[in-house]
Amino acid sequence: MELAGVSATVSLAGCNALQGGDSDGANTGTGSQSQSAGTEPATVTVGVEPDQTQLRERQQEIQSEIQAGNLTQSEAQAEYRTAQENLAEDAINSFEERATSDLGLTIDDSISQAGALLVTGPPAGLIDTLSVDSVTGLFPQATFEQIRSQVRTETPGATE
Repeated sequence: MELAGVSATVSLAGCNALQGGDSDGANTGTGSQSQSAGTEPATVTVGVEPDQTQLRERQQEIQSEIQAGNLTQSEAQAEYRTAQENLAEDAINSFEERATSDLGLTIDDSISQAGALLVTGPPAGLIDTLSVDSVTGLFPQATFEQIRSQVRTETPGATE
């Protein structure tokens, strides 16, 4: 979930990169004048996060189980991790539905443990993903492979 920590800064950088203008507002050939029907699709990493309210509720339930003596600390950590992964997968599934049906995007790959998707589509559709509540930001395409490597390193034997 390190991805969520830098999402505000990176999402702004992702938007600027997709807009294609330089810092003084001049069009570099990839800006609004060339964003017509013939615009080439782009591929980016989209970060999504699980529903935070549901995650807090599950955390409270787990805390109650610990206090009641029904779970050990390690069991509670495993329960929380599972809840986090399940809610992240729900967020990914929800995003996938909206992205493909409403925004005209293609989901190329996903890493549910990290809430990361590799998404291809028109720049306008990619920017519109930022209006989806669960989206934490747009990141360069290369970020997806960095996340995949990190997840593999943290979870030995993982085959994502």
